[in-house]
Amino acid sequence: MSLQGTTLAAQALDLSAAERAQLAVLLFDSVEESGAELWPEALVLELRRRSAELKLGQVKGLASEEIFGESL
Repeated sequence: MSLQGTTLAAQALDLSAAERAQLAVLLFDSVEESGAELWPEALVLELRRRSAELKLGQVKGLASEEIFGESL
């Protein structure tokens, strides 16, 4: 990773958790649209299924405190 990439990564890590999640989705979609196969199709389908369940309110997400025992 270049110095510019390192700076960009540091800036991204300074974002709130919600902003980082939105950025991750945007980046993932941009890679997916390029046709690059970075992840097995089964994993992508599972992640999309889980994301849809969250958006539809079928499941409830957990706070980082519940998972890691501290706020991120």
